[in-house]
Amino acid sequence: MTRASLPLLAALACTSSCVLDFNEFRVPVGAPDTGAGFDAGFDAGFDAGAPVSDHPDAGPDIVVVDAPPNADVGDPRCTAPVNPMIRVAHMAVGLGPVDLCMRRQGADTPYAPVPPNDWPSGGATYAMVTQHAALDSRGVTDRDRWQFALVAHGVDCATAATPGAAVASLTVNIDPQSQSTLLFTSELGGDGRVIGLLGLLSDQTCTTCPTSTLDVRAVHAAFGASAERVSLSINYSLPPSSPVPFVNVLFANNIPYGQTAPVGGAGYDCDTAWRGAADLPATYTVQLAAQAVSEDVLARSERVTLKGDLLLRSRMATVFFLGGDGVRTPDPEFVLCYEGARLAGMTVCDRIRATAVPRPLAGDSGAAHDATDAGVEPVDATDDDVLL
Repeated sequence: MTRASLPLLAALACTSSCVLDFNEFRVPVGAPDTGAGFDAGFDAGFDAGAPVSDHPDAGPDIVVVDAPPNADVGDPRCTAPVNPMIRVAHMAVGLGPVDLCMRRQGADTPYAPVPPNDWPSGGATYAMVTQHAALDSRGVTDRDRWQFALVAHGVDCATAATPGAAVASLTVNIDPQSQSTLLFTSELGGDGRVIGLLGLLSDQTCTTCPTSTLDVRAVHAAFGASAERVSLSINYSLPPSSPVPFVNVLFANNIPYGQTAPVGGAGYDCDTAWRGAADLPATYTVQLAAQAVSEDVLARSERVTLKGDLLLRSRMATVFFLGGDGVRTPDPEFVLCYEGARLAGMTVCDRIRATAVPRPLAGDSGAAHDATDAGVEPVDATDDDVLL
């Protein structure tokens, strides 16, 4: 951690109309050497030991598209793509590998696949995010209307228009020189079968956030919590030389299923806590958590190391919350994508395991109780006005 980052962490100062609440900081009770502490919603203890992540740092074969410190300074490296770009985020519980087929609406042509060099050879599988691929080499001059269809991996795109051939489909207007993500989620149909849903998220090419922050977007794709809105938090300990020992803050609030947080441009928000996490020494880890708007904690992640070098180069990241309760549906997890970094047809992302937290049950007296969570308060029960 650099000396310059210490004042930043001391205040987690927002520079873009943010409201700070220092009750957001949860300082563990107990000396760091004992590891004893209290943390509402997160595991207690300090991270001074070896990392417990199975995600290595970025290797030399990862391609990173550098973004300038700010997009509003006219840096030629931060230019809009010549053609509209699209990618797929497969977050659909219960559905297998898929391929993307696309065509302009009204065009007298069949659906066409994504070029092989821009698509994973085994198709897009659960919890994967593909890299962006151009829609059309001829370019788009107007706000064209496009048709997208996901088919089971290996199915010929020429058959995508056949009724029942597509796993999910979407017709939507696409702006010229834009970047977008097709979010693939799922829901239960009337017959009890899992069906696919496809939605469009607008992506940013570069960030306009101050260099003291990272531009972070959160996406709610958790099938097990699809009926409610969620908020996401980040938690980490700081080196002994830091002015504060511990950070535990909400970074996204009130997110509907299949969408992003209703803040910032396209759900992105300038976040100081994530910038502090990117500056952590290699032996320090972070933990993510999700909670319902009711303040019940839904899931806590394992503690992981971040690819700080990638975060600091592009200064943009997307965090997906996905999965279920680990009983009737798959375990919850988080997918952290380092925007601008790609490898083998995929956006470089970390798949972070998580554990579901049993929801409190109403007792005979009407009071909430859960033996596994006795004495644990909801994480970060704060005003929704606190944006970091």
